[in-house]
Amino acid sequence: MKKFISFVMAGAMVASLVPATAFAKGDVTATAKIVDALEKAKDFNGVITQANAPELQLKVTNVDYTVTNPALATMDVELSLDKAEFNLTSAQLKDLVAVIDEDGLDALTGKSTSQVWEDSATGTILKKGTTEIKIADLADIAAEADNDKAVLDILKNYSGALNGTTGNDINETMTKGVMTAVIYATDGTGAVTTSIDKAAIVDLLEQGYTFAAGSNITLTSTDSRLGGAYSSTLDAADRDAIDVDTQIAWYVAESYVRGGYKTVGETVAPRLAVSVKEFDKDSVTYTFTGFFKKDDKVIIDLASTLTKTSEGTKATVSVNSKMVTADDLVYASILGKGFKVSVKKTVDVAQEEVVKLNSNGLKIESAVDNLPSKVTLKISNGFEFTKDNNGIHGTNYDIVRVDEKELTVNVTGSVDEITVKDIEIEATSAKSGAVATITAKASNNDSASCEVAKVVDYKVSFTVDKDEDIPVIYSGTNVGNAGITDDSDHMSLEVTAKETFPGAWSMRQGFNFNLPEGVYVTDVKVTDADNFYQKGVEKGTAEWDVAFFDAYQKGDHKNFEFEKRVFDDVDTKLNSDPAELTFQLELVADPTFEGDVKLTFEGALVDKQEVTIAKFVKPYTVKAEQNDVIIDYRNTEVKTPIVITEAEEGLWEKDATFKLSIEDDLLTFENDPTFTIDKDSDLKLKDDKTTKGTIQFAVKETSDKASTVTISDMKLFMSRSIPAGAYDLEIATTMSEAYDAQLLFAPDQIKDQASATDAALKALKDKWTAKTSTDKRPSESDVKKDSYVDDVCDYSDVVKAAFINVVTSGRDNDNLFTTKVVVPVGEAYLLAGEAKVELDAPAYISAAGYTMLPVRAISKALGVNTNNVLWNAETRTVTVMYAQRIITMTVGQKTIYVNGSAIPSSAAPEIKDGRTFLPLRDLGTALGVTNVNWDAATKTATLN
Repeated sequence: MKKFISFVMAGAMVASLVPATAFAKGDVTATAKIVDALEKAKDFNGVITQANAPELQLKVTNVDYTVTNPALATMDVELSLDKAEFNLTSAQLKDLVAVIDEDGLDALTGKSTSQVWEDSATGTILKKGTTEIKIADLADIAAEADNDKAVLDILKNYSGALNGTTGNDINETMTKGVMTAVIYATDGTGAVTTSIDKAAIVDLLEQGYTFAAGSNITLTSTDSRLGGAYSSTLDAADRDAIDVDTQIAWYVAESYVRGGYKTVGETVAPRLAVSVKEFDKDSVTYTFTGFFKKDDKVIIDLASTLTKTSEGTKATVSVNSKMVTADDLVYASILGKGFKVSVKKTVDVAQEEVVKLNSNGLKIESAVDNLPSKVTLKISNGFEFTKDNNGIHGTNYDIVRVDEKELTVNVTGSVDEITVKDIEIEATSAKSGAVATITAKASNNDSASCEVAKVVDYKVSFTVDKDEDIPVIYSGTNVGNAGITDDSDHMSLEVTAKETFPGAWSMRQGFNFNLPEGVYVTDVKVTDADNFYQKGVEKGTAEWDVAFFDAYQKGDHKNFEFEKRVFDDVDTKLNSDPAELTFQLELVADPTFEGDVKLTFEGALVDKQEVTIAKFVKPYTVKAEQNDVIIDYRNTEVKTPIVITEAEEGLWEKDATFKLSIEDDLLTFENDPTFTIDKDSDLKLKDDKTTKGTIQFAVKETSDKASTVTISDMKLFMSRSIPAGAYDLEIATTMSEAYDAQLLFAPDQIKDQASATDAALKALKDKWTAKTSTDKRPSESDVKKDSYVDDVCDYSDVVKAAFINVVTSGRDNDNLFTTKVVVPVGEAYLLAGEAKVELDAPAYISAAGYTMLPVRAISKALGVNTNNVLWNAETRTVTVMYAQRIITMTVGQKTIYVNGSAIPSSAAPEIKDGRTFLPLRDLGTALGVTNVNWDAATKTATLN
């Protein structure tokens, strides 16, 4: 059964000629919550006294008393209890209620919960007790207002005890004119006893400073400007020279000390009143008279008695009101098990090794009431408590070791929680992966368990922080990002190599940190190195700096190869904590490298592991297609464009240069091509032309969106003696030139890490800069190999293989056909090189078993003008003019004529469906192609 508590705010409205319906009673809204809900064990007697009662707290969130004729408002609030009763008198029920405002003042009593508060009606600052601490009643001028507020704010925020000596005031001294304010403690004559600034008043009070009777805390000036007669007798220098004591005495004499002594009671006039309207053993109705303010807290102590205390019982309160509605707020619970045990983190232990539990200790706590006097700890199979656990003492506990499987914890104080430290366990028979569990049992038979340790193999974990984003770096540029606007620092994720147990990282053999091919290190930052030793002496980051330097030189600047015994082998006898190394790598990568950088840790005595530490992306992409061309001297047309795309908006830096060329000097670009930028981009180019056979352009203005540059209308100059075959398109950029000149980490020019000073590295960089394309590497007599990226990298600057495919030999050579032709029988197309050629009629297999190709496809397959493939209807003869060869075939005749010479053929040309077809194999013979293949499975003929 649920009972109800009702709160009624009631008041009279002033009568007027306006109808009563025109008057609002005020709009008040609030939220409801329980503060300090109780959790008790099942042996709880059910009585909740006011001293330890949970609070029902209603916080006023909005108030609107805007009415035509303001009067006191009325509001009903109902509360219902479930599984609990009040059983209190009217007076006792009334005492359960308080209304506290935002300054800590109880609106029902006029008393405050704070040390200091302000009576807004009089401007007086009050303190608990009977003594006033006061900024005296003042008619503030503008200059004084901020000073008053500063002192008030200090005192209102002060939580310590205040001096209660009768007559102590906070007084204010002001001179005529502008001044800098400081607080002083003065006696009755104005002599300074203590000088402090505004903030330091709190320090004085906290130190228990006692002012003599009649003394003041005076807000005064330090700028020596005196008013009245004194200002006319002193010049500025004289005023500055006068000591503070004298100044204040003058101020007192001139009546500049404002304020006085006055005894004020600790209360102010109450704003609200409450009375009990009706009640029974488990319900009550209150009547509140007065006005609520925003942020008022109506606090009701839920002093009551539970009607039952069996396990799972929950006493609740519900609220139904115009200001707030809330159902079944739990304020008291009976728990069946109020006991738990925990560790902040499990520890690792190797087989047959000893370890202490986490340094934060084993926490044993009771959710209800205090801990029992005795708690028993037992450990799971495969583990034992060591003898060192016997006799451990700590705050509110001591330990007795019963045997290897059991400890007794004697709780020596009335506490609900203890933290037991220094418990030591041994993994006696537990195998790798096994978990140690401690079960705690209280004398009242409550029990709880938690995992405290895990058995691990001797190994080294190799990890990065999974919550950190993998850094993205642009490939093919130096760490200064020459040629691009990106500000990446080229640093990898932090990598941590950590032993699972001391000694797991054996140094008896060497080990490697390996990088992908095409990725190089320009610096190493060792951020942490713990529990490493050399000759028994602990070493740290400095020694690891040396180790990394030597290892990169030994690994030929491609990997880190660490020598054996670079550090001592460490075991639990030498050190109780696992060794741990944390480092970062500064990286660059070849222009052709793209993707994740996986750092691999491997060696004879460690498990191979890898982590992703960075990702490289290209600052641009180049798209181009193969162009099959027939030998010519000049102005050979390149039919397909070159398209260069920026990776992101504004990436290419102003003055960044791109240069495109063909791999062999026998083929060069001539004439200026057309450069087209996508119309929506602000990218602007300069120096876009062909120079010495190379197409080039530079950035004049950066883009506002990722841009593309399309290069078309290109012409080639081809040497007379150029061989048939494929020729690659190559690129060089400002980025790649700077990349080649990038100084490596641990350059061979510097013999050891100690010599790698900033000055030495700068001098080495200055020997080869990348400001212009004419810069070259210093001679090896000046700088040893493997000092710059160019010394170790082996990337290709090809952006399109076989960009130009010369399908005929030079004019001084036999004109052999070099294009690969693939003819799928029955399909309306063929493939000539990379080009797909559509046919007006498909190839077919003749009755004699030969692949027949339509004449119209011949010119397209050979890449020659259609005028060079002739049909004579009268003689039914097909003539193909290809370079220096004239090939003639006649329908129905098995003879081919090449430059007038007759060659027997295996099949004769045929006419089918009004179209002339030539035998593919015989055409290949005439072109000098001896490799003609037939794939029966795919029905495909190939000339290659």
